[in-house]
Amino acid sequence: MKNITDIAKIAGVSKSTVSRYLNNGSVSNKTKQKLDKIIEENDYQPNQFARSLRAQSTNMIGAIIPRMNSHAVDETIKGVKKVCDNLNYRLLLNYTNLHSELEIDALETFNRSKVDGVIFMATEITDKHLEVINKMNVPVVIIGQEHPQLNCVIHDDYQAGYMVGKLIGQKSYKKVKYFGVTETDIAVGVKRKNGLCDGLKAFEIEPVISETSFHYKEALKDVSSDLENARDYDVIIGATDSIALAVHKFTFDYEDKLQQPLIVGFGGDPVTEIVTPAINTVEYHFVEAGEIAMSKLQRSIKNQQKDDISVVDVTCAFKL
Repeated sequence: MKNITDIAKIAGVSKSTVSRYLNNGSVSNKTKQKLDKIIEENDYQPNQFARSLRAQSTNMIGAIIPRMNSHAVDETIKGVKKVCDNLNYRLLLNYTNLHSELEIDALETFNRSKVDGVIFMATEITDKHLEVINKMNVPVVIIGQEHPQLNCVIHDDYQAGYMVGKLIGQKSYKKVKYFGVTETDIAVGVKRKNGLCDGLKAFEIEPVISETSFHYKEALKDVSSDLENARDYDVIIGATDSIALAVHKFTFDYEDKLQQPLIVGFGGDPVTEIVTPAINTVEYHFVEAGEIAMSKLQRSIKNQQKDDISVVDVTCAFKL
């Protein structure tokens, strides 16, 4: 494969002339026509990263994602990628497996890599996160968590929980179990749970609450241990669809011994429609959130966007 030195030798010009040509700099029409032909004949692909460093722009966006094989992450990145493609950005992914230290390392890595901006699907915003983000030389947009000092896109988690609580109360269910997550995750661990509890409170229902993991296999262990000796709930709610699927797995395995409860999740994962009986789930508009976040990031890159918070509505399409 030819490099810039090879192209310069074939054209009989200097490397700096080829560099100016590649970066739309000043070269004569005769030289431009010669280089057009040589580059086409040799199928030369310039190094995008090296070119854009000289132009003080990489046309690259870094995205920090917390999980793989996640409906929420996949759909959100689809939205981000759609806008990136429209704006001629390339998207780089960094996977953190829900570890705060890896999130911070990813932020620092992208800052050193000279990307034009960062999309950060955060699990939490600690003082260390804030410290690193504030010293970065490129804009950052957070998806999924809220912070007053940052540019954020969030889902209306409180409303999602409240709608579920209200629907359950209206149907006169009484014994309700909720599997939540750690409160370090403000969106899911606090707001979603608080919304649910407030919705139930209007009907004088107090759920039995346990804490588990975002990961399906870990949630299954917690669910199995918790429900082994408590099987008479009318409704069991998972803070995410993964947790709700873990509940479904346990109740299915014990269907001969266990009263079959109504199972509810959050996220709109298509898998919830495949299992039998189907899991009721609140639909989150992840693609839209990704599109909004990338559009906000582009405006920040152009210095046209102040830090603010955008809220994406949720849809409770099911009827209990």
